[in-house]
Amino acid sequence: MRVMDQNLAAAAPAAVATRQPLLSLSGVRMAFGGIVAVQDVGFDVMPGTVHALIGPNGAGKTTVLNCISRFYTPQQGSMRFCAAHGEVELLRCKAHHIARLGIARTFQNLELFSELTVFDNVLIARSMAMRATLAEALLALPRQRREEREQRERTEALLETLGLQTHAHAVVRDLPYGTQKLVELARAMALEPRLMLLDEPAAGMNNREIDALGATLRQLQQRSQATLLLIEHSMPLVMSISDTITVMHNGAFLAQGTPKEIESHPAVVEAYLGGGKSGKRR
Repeated sequence: MRVMDQNLAAAAPAAVATRQPLLSLSGVRMAFGGIVAVQDVGFDVMPGTVHALIGPNGAGKTTVLNCISRFYTPQQGSMRFCAAHGEVELLRCKAHHIARLGIARTFQNLELFSELTVFDNVLIARSMAMRATLAEALLALPRQRREEREQRERTEALLETLGLQTHAHAVVRDLPYGTQKLVELARAMALEPRLMLLDEPAAGMNNREIDALGATLRQLQQRSQATLLLIEHSMPLVMSISDTITVMHNGAFLAQGTPKEIESHPAVVEAYLGGGKSGKRR
């Protein structure tokens, strides 16, 4: 039985409570041969919120993100996204079109250019915003020079926001794992997405780094007005920053609600939280 997020709706302004979902999944089924990874999953992600997707290992969470990203094609279901130009059925989109719709993604395993500097990793993502033609770039014409200067300034500002300015010219492979995770986050945010898909952003971080990450994610979300959909096993992080939590178990939807509702939901406690207080568990 789905837990309705009544507290969130009551606390939000009327305009927020009645808004169209930014992302709406319905009846999504993904099977690999005879193994069903995701079965009849559906939930809505409201704009301007932090929405966590949690569940035990093997619950199908990353498979859902891979479907949204169009790395996988579900056999059934619908995934509707409210892009800037109107609603789009993601099942009709190619994977390389997803970023231009306003969806960015980070991964469990780092997907960075390890031989490049932090600055260059983020600047490459900013290049999508450039409109100068190849000829303008080759000839270094005024529009190309102006756009390049603007993207470099925006890259510097983003690195400063994430506290990465001191590492701007460091080669990524030489940095600690936790810092590399922030670089991947910066690269995704550089796309200025409407929806950020974060796959275990706190993986490999210590408690101090996780606390700092929570504050950073909230700050970025509030500044950019982006919507965050994250998978995360750190329950202190999930409970402290999420507006809404969707719980999966054995590839299916289990429950949805506010952190307070999910923390005390009997089926969630039994299936995932293990009977302990979520704020005390990793």
